[in-house]
Amino acid sequence: MNPFDYVRLINEKGKVDDVMGFVPYLTVNNFSYSLDTVMLANELNCHPNLPPECQFDCLYHTVKKGKRFNKWYKAEDNPHLGLIMEYYGYSKEKALEALQILSPEQIEIIKKQGQTGGLSK
Repeated sequence: MNPFDYVRLINEKGKVDDVMGFVPYLTVNNFSYSLDTVMLANELNCHPNLPPECQFDCLYHTVKKGKRFNKWYKAEDNPHLGLIMEYYGYSKEKALEALQILSPEQIEIIKKQGQTGGLSK
């Protein structure tokens, strides 16, 4: 069963056949984006050693029936991240920190110094 099938099953209160393929991380993460289920998701995150079947039962019997369509969080890509990583030889984390302290003028200077010419693809 697809992990998101379990989310649908919990939301719609469908018939439960088997929860052997239940992945708690993905399901609890999905419920953490809804206002009415975020506290339950947090509580389940505080008890990661519970067996998956217990976590499923807790979600199934606690979450009210309803439709929840939540967008997952995606980190924004900074257009200058690759430039800073290449210029300084930084990792992604270090480059993100550097971008917080670099001024727009400094980034422009780095851009100009990074231009090597040639054909663009």
